[in-house]
Amino acid sequence: MTRKLIILFFVLMLCFYSLILSFFGERGIIANNMLKRQLKENEYELDRRNVELENLRLQEQELSTEDGIRSAAMNLGYQVDSDDVYVFTTDGGTVLDEKESQDIESKPADKTFVPWSMGKCMLISFCLSFIITFILWIFRKGKGTDDDSQQEEPGDTGDNLNLD
Repeated sequence: MTRKLIILFFVLMLCFYSLILSFFGERGIIANNMLKRQLKENEYELDRRNVELENLRLQEQELSTEDGIRSAAMNLGYQVDSDDVYVFTTDGGTVLDEKESQDIESKPADKTFVPWSMGKCMLISFCLSFIITFILWIFRKGKGTDDDSQQEEPGDTGDNLNLD
């Protein structure tokens, strides 16, 4: 029975180690899903920055002419000497500055899954295997089943003494 428990322990440890490593290890399912999500976020950020870069190139081309400079100055609120300026107040409305609007942009989550090391997976599989093997040993011991080597033969009770 002891040999069976030792073999059971090692088989359980191997199974648990493989299972835990395939889910939580460096190349496990959860780590791969987190990497896929991070890749999508990075691709989105790259696309957004490419669009921003293209817009800046277009603005640079527009501002290279004198009409473009005047148009930009008018949009920014600069005036020509002959223009009348009117200021309209808003009731409780606030205008966001560029710095504030950049702070509002969503940032990627700081909390990412850190894959478990092989040692941690081995320790967890060892503990789970030990617990299951120990519970099985207690269950079998309480039931009264022992190794075959320790049991006596059914017909031999030790009372028959033949002195012939």
